[in-house]
Amino acid sequence: MPETPRPVQIVHRILVVEDDYELASLLNEVLIRENLTPEIAGNGMEALEKLQTTDYQAVICDLMMPRIDGEALYREAAERYPYLASRFLFITGEASHHAGFADFVYRSGCSLLEKPFDIEQLRAALKEMLAR
Repeated sequence: MPETPRPVQIVHRILVVEDDYELASLLNEVLIRENLTPEIAGNGMEALEKLQTTDYQAVICDLMMPRIDGEALYREAAERYPYLASRFLFITGEASHHAGFADFVYRSGCSLLEKPFDIEQLRAALKEMLAR
């Protein structure tokens, strides 16, 4: 009897770059429930290391982080991995608007979620980002 072919499983690996442990854990849980495969980096340096060893389909990135902020991480990632340039979803608190990040996000063409955001906003932004 011939073997039945297995359905193709599409794995969407998402890198979550967030220095707030509680928010990173929550994002991890939501992404798993959305049948995505998340990995967490606690800062931009750790994210760059992970990007060197694993292929990701998208990056969810806080803008204000120690060591390497979200803007610097985006610029480095977009240069090294151009396919990710349109696949960043930035998350931020109100303070980053005062730091000039809003203009950067607008120029990048990527989406932005302001903290606090609800799960439905996150789901919609993920769906839109993965469709790019």
